[in-house]
Amino acid sequence: MKDLLKIENYEKGIIIERLNRFVVKGKIKNKLVLAHLNNTGRLEDFLRKGKVGLFLPINADYADSTQTARTKLKFRLSMVKESKNIYSIIDTQLQMKCFEIALEKGYISWLKGAKILKRNFKINHSLIDYLIEHKNKKYLLEIKSAVMKYKNFAMYPDCPSVRGQKHIKELINIQSTRITDRINYPNNSIYPNEGPNNIPEYRPNKNIHPNDDQIIYPNNRPNKNKIFGKHSGNSYGPHSGSDIKFGPHSGKTFGHNSGRYSPIILFIAGMKNISAFSPNKNADPKIYELLKIAKEKGVKIKAIQIYFDEKRKSVILENDDLPVIL
Repeated sequence: MKDLLKIENYEKGIIIERLNRFVVKGKIKNKLVLAHLNNTGRLEDFLRKGKVGLFLPINADYADSTQTARTKLKFRLSMVKESKNIYSIIDTQLQMKCFEIALEKGYISWLKGAKILKRNFKINHSLIDYLIEHKNKKYLLEIKSAVMKYKNFAMYPDCPSVRGQKHIKELINIQSTRITDRINYPNNSIYPNEGPNNIPEYRPNKNIHPNDDQIIYPNNRPNKNKIFGKHSGNSYGPHSGSDIKFGPHSGKTFGHNSGRYSPIILFIAGMKNISAFSPNKNADPKIYELLKIAKEKGVKIKAIQIYFDEKRKSVILENDDLPVIL
């Protein structure tokens, strides 16, 4: 158990109702307030009328669910009472801040010594939360908020999540690339200095074979029985029809998007009275299946447990390696 972050500048209030995806109506000191909500899950166990919440002050404009009207909101609903003095953390921004503090202080045993290289790292068609470095290896780490509770399990998601599916698919593809991106590479003994996007092209000598555009070349070509280039009969790339492809549309990525990144999916369970994390198969069967595939491919699937203790006025890291049950 580790203290992560002192929080004292909150207001305690009562939740009345969720108005839309991003706004909650509450009551603080007998005054009605509108509070920002940055967790887009259904949160049905938390946003019930009469629940006690902790509202953090903010100074920012947030658009309503139609993205047309701008409303000045003074608070964000960040925590909801779980039991005496204990609050679940539903604020995804606060969860990520706590993760960064835990990482920096070395409280996450399996990432001890790791450092953040970049936030919101763009790779292929997705933004992944973090690019981190640990023991001279680079990792792509995506965080998901697990604040649904069932028996003694923290769960994710609490509703279908197309965005969640996309991120998990992306990390599966990255992990698959790590395994396969060298399999179909040209023979380095033949092309020791050539990369996949710079394959040398063999052109027939028109003086010798003026009518030959196909494959009957002299045997002095670079690799005898294999011919590369547009005259070779073997084509590569997204439009080649070949099973062996290179480049951004090939299914195999190279360069800064290559398989040198190891993917991690980290679930943050923002509540106290749990003993493990498990995906919510009933809410989104696709995510459940994707997580099973991800694990089989070698994607690391981890979970940590945090909550807020009002008596200590601190966010607590209860478990830095919460068991994951798939």
